Amino acid sequence: MTVASVICEYNPFHSGHKHQLDYIRQEIKADYIVCIMSGDFVQRGEPAIFSKELRTKWALENGADAVFLLPSYYSLAGADLFSFGAVSFLDKMGCIDCLCFGSESGDIERIKNCAEVLSKEGTIESPFIKESMKQGHSYPAARQLLFPEYKDILSEPNNILAIEYVMSLIQLRSSIKPVTLKRDGQDYNDSSADLSTHHMSASALRKLILSGAKEFIGNSEYLPYDLKDVHKPVCVKDFSKELFYALLLNKEKLEEYLDINEDLANRIRNLLGEFEDADSFALSIKTKNLTYARIMRALAHVLTDIRETPDSLRKIAQECEGLRLLGFRESAEPLLNRISKSSKFKIITKVPAEYSSLNDATRRVLDKDLFVSSLYDKAAGIKTPEYSKKIIIF
Repeated sequence: MTVASVICEYNPFHSGHKHQLDYIRQEIKADYIVCIMSGDFVQRGEPAIFSKELRTKWALENGADAVFLLPSYYSLAGADLFSFGAVSFLDKMGCIDCLCFGSESGDIERIKNCAEVLSKEGTIESPFIKESMKQGHSYPAARQLLFPEYKDILSEPNNILAIEYVMSLIQLRSSIKPVTLKRDGQDYNDSSADLSTHHMSASALRKLILSGAKEFIGNSEYLPYDLKDVHKPVCVKDFSKELFYALLLNKEKLEEYLDINEDLANRIRNLLGEFEDADSFALSIKTKNLTYARIMRALAHVLTDIRETPDSLRKIAQECEGLRLLGFRESAEPLLNRISKSSKFKIITKVPAEYSSLNDATRRVLDKDLFVSSLYDKAAGIKTPEYSKKIIIF
C-alpha cells in the first residue's frame, strides 16, 4: 500500500488541485491520498472563502481519499509553523510514504539542498537573519540577501512553502519522501481573471467569486463542481466589527499575541482610530518590512485570541494525539485502519464522546478550533453546531 499526502487549503478547490491529485494517482501510483487541510482560516490570515465541509466534499469528489483538519493554531501561522504543524501530524500517522507539493521550481534536489542550508543558518532565529530584519528587511527578503545562490527559488511563494516542508521533514527526521510537481497556470499571487490559462490561481478565483461571478465559473474548467447552492462567500471584511472590538479590548496588551512585536503593536495602536474595515486597516499598517499576509495573520491572532509562542505551538504539535477527520471515501477504510494500527495517532470522529479521553494538548487544539469555527459559521450563516456536523462520506 502506497500512501501519499498533500498539505492544502483548497481555498477554493480548483482545476490545479485536481491536476495534482491526478498526478499523484497516475505518476506516483499512490493507492491512497491523505489531505491535511486548513479549516476556517488560512495561512494568509484570512477566512476561507467557503466552509471546510464544502472544501472537503469537493476534494473527495476529485480524488482525495481522506481529509483531516489542520488545527487553527497552524493554519493561521507563518510558513515555518504552518509546515511544522502539518508535517508533524502526517509523520505521526506512521504510514505516509511521500508528501507531494507544488513548486515553481519543480526541482526537488535543489529544493532539498536549499532546505538543508536554511535549516542550519536561515531560520527566523538565526543571528544573521535577525540582524537583517533589524535593518528593515522582511524575513523572506533577509533570506534572499543572505543566500543569493538560492535567490531564484526563495523569491517564489510555492518554492518557499516547499522549502519549509522539507525543512520540517529534516527537523523531525521523518522518513516521508518529499515530491514536487512543477506549478502550471497562473502565478500564485496573480488575481487577474485570465481565461486563457490552464489553471486559474486561487487568488483570481476568489476575486471572481466575491465579485458575484460564482455562477459563471461554477462547473467550469476551473472549478469542477457546482456553486449554486453553497453558503455565501466569506471574506475578511465580514469580521471587521469583531476585529475592531478585539483590538480595542486588547489595545494595551497586543504584544502578548503571536506575531506581534512592540513596533507592530505601536503601529496598530496609532492607527486604530482610523479603522474602517479589516482589509483597509491591514493595508494602512503595511510597511516595507511587513508583508500584508504577515499583518493579516497578526490581526487574525488577536481576533481568534492566539497568544501562544512559536515554541509552545511546536510543543503542542508534538504532544497532540490526533486530528479530526473531516471526510473520507468509503473505499478508504483500509487506509484509516492502517493509520489507526500503525501509530499512536488517534482519528477523532466524535469530539463530545472522545473529548475526556484526550490529553491536554489535543483538548487545547479542539477548544481553539471550536472557538474559531463559531466565529466563522456566524459569518457564513451556518447554523449547525460545530461538533454536531457529520463526517462527509463519499
